[in-house]
Amino acid sequence: MAILYALVARGSVVLAEFSGATTNASAVARQILERIPGANDTHVSYSQDRYIFHVKRTDGIAVLCVADDTAGSESPLLLSFISFRFLLSMISLLGNPN
Repeated sequence: MAILYALVARGSVVLAEFSGATTNASAVARQILERIPGANDTHVSYSQDRYIFHVKRTDGIAVLCVADDTAGSESPLLLSFISFRFLLSMISLLGNPN
């Protein structure tokens, strides 16, 4: 399994991103973010050529990863992990408001 690209965004604004390969995944990922319908929580996957784009949006925060088509069902689990780690990092960075 290869995760080629991942990002965390709020709406169409990318907050953090990772690229493990030289691809056009960043441009395609941004197009996907703009085309996800509505503002509701969602968990969807799209395929293009030999790549699969997995997107999970919760409370306005979208996590997207691009994997090759050999990744199987592990990528959606990775989205939950990335989302959790990102939120923990933000809480740590911003501090506890209480």
